[in-house]
Amino acid sequence: MVKHVLFALVVFAGFAAAPRSAMAGCTSDLMDCYERAARVDGFWERWAAGIDCELDYADCARRRLLGE
Repeated sequence: MVKHVLFALVVFAGFAAAPRSAMAGCTSDLMDCYERAARVDGFWERWAAGIDCELDYADCARRRLLGE
């Protein structure tokens, strides 16, 4: 029981500390990119488009968090 409460507190603290406003634009861009990637024909091309979305999201998040 104590482990569950402690785990819930850690998860809640993580969500509370997340910079939501800074990531809002990046997350919506990621969802749009996933939608475009889902329309790509071919398994490997779709997979590569999805990975490209992830890399773009990581770059966007890094720029937003560092203020670049």
